[in-house]
Parts: sequence; C-alpha cells; structure tokens
Amino acid sequence: MNRLHVLATATIILTLTGCAVAVLSPTPMPPTVTRVPPTATPVPPTVTPIPASSPTAISPPSLPTQDKSAADSAEAIVKELVAAKLEAMKAKDIKRYLALINETDKEYYTEQRNWFLIYQDAVTSDFTIEVRKAEKVNDTTIIASLYQHYLYGPEKADRTVTYEERFIKTPNGWKDADLNFSVKQTPHFIVKYQGEVEANAIEACEEAEKAYASVVKELGLEPHDKTTLKLFADQEMLRQNTDIRVAYLFNGWAEDGESIKMYARRERAAIAPLTAHELTHKITLGISDSLNSWLAEGLAIYFGNRPFRGGNALQMGWFTVEELSKPVTWLEENTLIEMTDEKTIGLYNSVSAMVVEFMVKTYGRDRVKALLTELAKYPRYNRGYDYGKMEQENQKRLHQAIKTVLGVNMDTFNRQWLKWISLQKG
Repeated sequence: MNRLHVLATATIILTLTGCAVAVLSPTPMPPTVTRVPPTATPVPPTVTPIPASSPTAISPPSLPTQDKSAADSAEAIVKELVAAKLEAMKAKDIKRYLALINETDKEYYTEQRNWFLIYQDAVTSDFTIEVRKAEKVNDTTIIASLYQHYLYGPEKADRTVTYEERFIKTPNGWKDADLNFSVKQTPHFIVKYQGEVEANAIEACEEAEKAYASVVKELGLEPHDKTTLKLFADQEMLRQNTDIRVAYLFNGWAEDGESIKMYARRERAAIAPLTAHELTHKITLGISDSLNSWLAEGLAIYFGNRPFRGGNALQMGWFTVEELSKPVTWLEENTLIEMTDEKTIGLYNSVSAMVVEFMVKTYGRDRVKALLTELAKYPRYNRGYDYGKMEQENQKRLHQAIKTVLGVNMDTFNRQWLKWISLQKG
C-alpha cells in the first residue's frame, strides 16, 4: 500500500432506500497490452471476439467547482461523487451513472455498464455508503475508504463490504476509477489485486501462465490480447463486482468484454484450474455471447478444470452414472444462479461438463468449436447476462445450432447423450 500524503478524514453516510442497487466499483490503471508469444502452440480462433462498445460521450453531472476550497478537498469530492452515483441509481438513469465512470478504461466502463443493467433487476433496500477516509495522493488521484451496506432480496440478506476506491481527475471532472488495485504483469496477464492479497497475487501470476498453456492446448483457441485478472480479498466483494443476483458465494467470474474476476484467498493448487475455467469463459464468450448457462459452464469445466484434476465427475467419484443421467431439459429447466444447495450446483455443473465431453467424444472438438462459430452468427447482446430473457433465447439458438452443425434435432441429441452416459464407467 503506498504512503498517501494529504489526508482528509471524514465520516459521511449516504443512504438510498428501497431501490435496486449496484456495487460501487472503481477504475484500474490502463494496462499496457503487449502481445508476447504464448507458452503453448495456439490455434487461432475461428471468430474474432468483438471488443466492448465504446462509451457514448455524456456530459458529467455538476460537481462542486464554484467553491474552490471545498471542491479541492478529498472529502468534498468523494462525497459529491458518491451522492451523484446514488442519485443515478435511484433514478435508474444509466447515462448519469456512467458519466461518473472513467471512460478511458473501456474494460472497467463495460463492467460498470453491465453491472448497472444487472442491478436494475435486483431488489435491494437500506443501501448505505459511509466514506470513512479520503486521501489525496496528488492533484489528480484520491483514494477513499468506503463502507457499503444493504439488504438484498425479499429475505433481506445482509450484505456488507469495506474497500478502497480510486478516483481520478480527468478533463471532464473527477471520475470513479475502480478499486485501488496494485498491478503485476505476466506474459499473458495483467494481474490487478487488492493490497492485502499480494502474496496470493504472486502465486496467481505463476499459476495463470500454467492455466493459459493448458487452455490453448485443450481448447485450441487463445485470447487476442493480454487478459486482465482481478483478484479480490473476499467472496462478497467478488459478488458485489459481478452479479449481486447470484444466491451463493463463488470463486470466479468472466464475461465478454470484461476482466476475469477471482477470489484470491485460495490454496495455490486451486488457482490454475480456476483461472483456466474463467479464461475458457472469456475466450468462448468472446466468440459468441449466445451461450446458454449449461453450455457455457460445460465448456469451461471440460476444457478448463478437467485437465488439472485428471478426470471427469464420474472418474473422480463425485457422482454416479445414475445421478449424471439427466436429460438436457433438466439443465434447461433449472436456473444455476438461483441454486443454493452445493450438491445440486455440483450436479448441474458436472452434467453440463459431461454433455460437452459427450459432444467432443462423439462429434469431435472441431465440431464443438463449430457450434460457437454458428452461434456467432446471431446478433450480439453486448450487455451483462440477463437470465430471464437471454437464457430462453440462447437455448433456442443452441437447438438450431446443434441441428445445423451436428445434423440432429434435440430429441435425437438427447437420446444420444443419455445412451452415451449410460455406457460410461467410473
């Protein structure tokens, strides 16, 4: 943690009641994207991922400029920005919200755009932000310590996080610039991490390169640029910076056009498989964002996790053939983010991965990749995943892609899958 020079300590509590609320994230330092030869021989992707859309120029809300002494204080600047952000969320005004985000960091800007779209679907109450400290590092950078609390859902689950956020002065005023991340780089990753998990970040740098080599070998695709990997000190903070609608705490998250986000405090042996899982998501979603939940998870587990653990769920003894013999309709009728039982979540993921393995073993890896190419023909959503609307549409798209690429309808595909799984041995 850098020693900060100008200190303005304050306790400022801002409250937003009875509205859906998003997490207040901040902006990373713009990464240097330099291509370095991969550690494994890659096969170029069949489709070039579409970059995140450029932000629309929006006039920022009025910030304190008339009173110079107040405007120049760290406390006044952060208080005003946080109040403006809460007002934008209460009004569900995405333009006002994004006007407060550093638009030069397109990846973070996309994350915040997607987050806001997700938060509009969430149900929260008693949302409060306390500005516990605001420190001016220099004339263009402020680091603020924020305490955030709200209640989620009809059950009013208590959610609280404390974090450091960075604000920078731009030609268009002060902007939210992501969490106060420190940064390390590897040949294929820009690793951003909260200061308290530096030891984990050092391990993650080494393990991420192992993950990269494995994914390139197994999937036969690679990212076109360096991948940003953000490491969080706790799982609640990870959820707050991804999808607050998810009912359970998780270890990793990846969306098209965004950084990979992971929980940092894990055993070293778990880092590479988790990174490979999320990297597979990033690559495949970069080709098409028309992947429904079971296909997205199945691809990430089969090509990402499986090579590190030495087998599938049946071979590892986690589930029996009978338990895994679920029709594809079972996957389509269950919503992963609403699950809370660990065994059910594990079964959903395992069946998803086994269906992908069935496709690879029956039709070949290239045909599975051809499914992605076929799905890429559909218009992109270019937004965070909306389970209520996009999931059903993506299932229809996948049914048609299977018919086009594999030459079978879903009834035949399902019969083939159930016969294949019945013949497998642990």
